[in-house]
Amino acid sequence: MKIVMWDYKDTELPFNTTDRSSHMKEMGGEGWELVSVSQNPERRCHVFFWKRSQNRDIKNGKDLLQPADNKSEDQNVLLGAGKGHNSDPISPVTYKSNREISEHEYKKFPDPQVVMIVKYRPKDGCFDQFRNELYSREYPNVITRHMGFNKKNEFVCVSFMESIDAALDLEGVGTSWLDSVDHLLIKYPNGSRTESFSGPVWGWFPNYENLKRFGAKAKAFTILVVKMKDSFIQEVKDIVLQPSILPRNLFSCVAQYKDTDNTYIYIGMDTEENKQDANTYYSSGCSRPITSLIVPEMSLEFFSDAEDFVWVNSKYF
Repeated sequence: MKIVMWDYKDTELPFNTTDRSSHMKEMGGEGWELVSVSQNPERRCHVFFWKRSQNRDIKNGKDLLQPADNKSEDQNVLLGAGKGHNSDPISPVTYKSNREISEHEYKKFPDPQVVMIVKYRPKDGCFDQFRNELYSREYPNVITRHMGFNKKNEFVCVSFMESIDAALDLEGVGTSWLDSVDHLLIKYPNGSRTESFSGPVWGWFPNYENLKRFGAKAKAFTILVVKMKDSFIQEVKDIVLQPSILPRNLFSCVAQYKDTDNTYIYIGMDTEENKQDANTYYSSGCSRPITSLIVPEMSLEFFSDAEDFVWVNSKYF
């Protein structure tokens, strides 16, 4: 097992700071990844906790991307997803949403500006308890939060937010909640309780006709991290920053992956019977195939499975 070594750092911003995004961009440009945010009432400031892999090209300010064997063993690398290790039986309880939502109400949501993806791995025997804790949470700074679990019984959550401030608030609240469920979780090889990443949204493409037509059907969502070939970055963006051409796609989203220029996050929601994987997306999910324009062996299928629960924010209705 390859051990990842990290550098850690904390920074502070006064409560009355109005432009947190500049600080976030500055730290991201230096390769720092936000871990959590807390408050210091005595100093009247937010404290930001950061980490950065020591396996970095500091001169160029970028991670040293390696082939698939350098990725965490817990990630579903393309064409190499492992068999599950968690033996918990899946509960027969059917989850769906904290409220019903119509296609008309979807149109009331603001376009998301930030997306955050988090994966959790519950201990054996703790699947249902963690599931209940996760799904019963309130997410006041989120537009929608889509949740499911993979064949390893790892939970994956996708949160769409309308501002960087909302993302920071979710980080702070999330850290406190993680402390309360720490006893239910297995830590990942790097010592973290989650695998997570986020980024600003480049393109948001809801298909309102399909949301109306297939809204009652079971759904599945796909999360990909796609590395583009340096010589085709703009060409790939021109292709992927368009609505999905898949006939039963409900929405798709394209976002920047962390602070990189050549890697993006793709999130797609489809009917479960038409669930797409990475190869489907590369070959037929866009207006033309992108397989030859990207680096598949250095891209990642982070999740592709059924949606188990979605939390929608009623404040927009």
